[in-house]
Amino acid sequence: MFDSYFAYIVKNPISSIAVFVTVLPLTLAIVRRAFLDPSLRLLFCYLVLKFIVDLSMLHFASNRTNNIIFYNLSIPLFYTLLGGMFYFKFQERVQRQFLIASIVGLFFFSAWDVINSNEDLHNMREHRVVLYSKTVEGVLMILLILLYFYEIIKSLQIPNLLTFPFFWVCSGLLLYYSSLIFIAPVIHYAYTWNNTMDLGITEVIPSIFEILCALLFSVGIYHFSPRNYAKQ
Repeated sequence: MFDSYFAYIVKNPISSIAVFVTVLPLTLAIVRRAFLDPSLRLLFCYLVLKFIVDLSMLHFASNRTNNIIFYNLSIPLFYTLLGGMFYFKFQERVQRQFLIASIVGLFFFSAWDVINSNEDLHNMREHRVVLYSKTVEGVLMILLILLYFYEIIKSLQIPNLLTFPFFWVCSGLLLYYSSLIFIAPVIHYAYTWNNTMDLGITEVIPSIFEILCALLFSVGIYHFSPRNYAKQ
């Protein structure tokens, strides 16, 4: 079993690094007690869930078993946790209502997208990547980030933006989802279990930005201070 894992990691080093780099922000979140902040607590839950999903996908891929169902199901779950972080940052009721509506809407849209993208849902071996959901998730996430940045600029209550943890979290998310908006639809057509299209360097772009996203998460969590949070 371990031979198959090792062979897969050697063959796919960048995507494998994207799996295990999640340990860095997870460890920092525990050491820095970042889960005291409600937004960072949801980020911590996201990192735990993401690590479990990524390990499961690595396990099935190493054993030549279709793992795309994990990718499809994770889209609304990940958006719920990452989008939920902004609920504690938005001050206006309209923005919070939009956030809740987008979470509910993406759940139903993702369910439709899974059915629409797969003619036979019972045939897990031929299960395919959803066509639209990842792009919709990316657009929604970027919109939330821009709304949050707008609130920061409007309030100007932060003396040094570079030491503000959630700024780095948003920067990581912005990089990651910007890279997915145009690539996600291509993945639907390229990634089938028996006939995978060679996309060249395009295949590793999401993994590269996923690594950068985890590193920026780590920077943000590193700047979190339990002492300063307790004074708020």
